[in-house]
Parts: sequence; C-alpha cells; structure tokens
Amino acid sequence: MKIAVDIDGVLLDIIVEYCKIFNERYGTNYNKKDVTDWEFFRDWNIDIKIAFEIFTVIYEDSMNVPFIDEDSIEIMQKLNKDQEVFIVTARNPQYKKPVVKKLSSHNIKKGIQYEGIILLHHEPYDIKLEQHFDVYIDDNPNLVESIKLFEDRTLLLFDQPWNQKSKCEKNVIRVYNWKDVYRKIRELEKKKLVN
Repeated sequence: MKIAVDIDGVLLDIIVEYCKIFNERYGTNYNKKDVTDWEFFRDWNIDIKIAFEIFTVIYEDSMNVPFIDEDSIEIMQKLNKDQEVFIVTARNPQYKKPVVKKLSSHNIKKGIQYEGIILLHHEPYDIKLEQHFDVYIDDNPNLVESIKLFEDRTLLLFDQPWNQKSKCEKNVIRVYNWKDVYRKIRELEKKKLVN
C-alpha cells in the first residue's frame, strides 16, 4: 500500500507554536483547544494574509514546533519496510529544507521512515487527493467528504480539536495516536488480503 503522512497536526503540533506567536503579537491567550475549525483565523477575526504570514514564519523555522508522538518514528519505520510511506504536506516547496531538518532532528529520515516528500499548495483544501495513495494519515477535515468518493482509499483522520465535527464512516476512520494508526493499517492490510 502507498501511505501519505501529513506533517502539521500529525507529526508536528504546529498549532501550539501558532498560538504562542499569535498571543505574543496580539496580547491574546489562545491555545490549541480554541482552534475548533480549519479556518480558525476567521473566528479570531484575523485577515487571511496575516493568518498565513504566521504560518510562513513557522515554516521558515520549524525547530520550535513540538513533536506530537514519539511512537511515529518507530511506526513509520515499520510501515516503510513493507509499504511505501511518503510525507505529503501542504507547504510551499521553498520550505522543504527546514521541514527535512526538523524531521531529521526527530530521527525521521528518508529511506528509513519515508520514501519521499511531496509538497503541495494549501488550496483547494482537498488537493492531496489528486495524489493517488491508498491510505492518508491526516488531520484535515476537508478531506473527509471528498475521500468518500474514492472507495479504494482510506483516510485515517488524526484526532484534533478542528476535526471534531467530521463524521467518520465508510472509508474514514478516526485515530488518536500513532499506535492506533499502526493497528488500523494492519487491519486494512488483512482486509485487502481477504478481498
């Protein structure tokens, strides 16, 4: 199987760093739990240009962004032994170097945990589905309805405050950590062998 692993919200807790920068700039007190929508910046009355400028600051230097789950390192390595694991993220290609540096600092390396990195534009929000993968490990709620049109693909929706309204059914399965990801992928493999 070909597996697409997202970075932000799945490997890196970018929203923690986002809230920190935003709070420092604007004297607010937001935290990750306050990000209950994909376009949270609209709820916070932030101009989209300013909202994405903060993301750009983080993309240019991701070293301060907390890592979500240390289990992902070993699990990605196990999966990449008998599957094809790619990192697929909505970041401009100019930010590839900083993200590779950040992933390497956590021992996530090309040829061991993943085969390659695919960087895509952030819009449309379901652009990742233009890349053909069997499994997508992602936190993006905008993929949920779109992936239901592809019965041969599965979305493992990584649980985050901004995807709580998403209905997980059919080929959309909510996962809560990387051990959960591993179990679900092995279940999908068995199912594929039976069919």
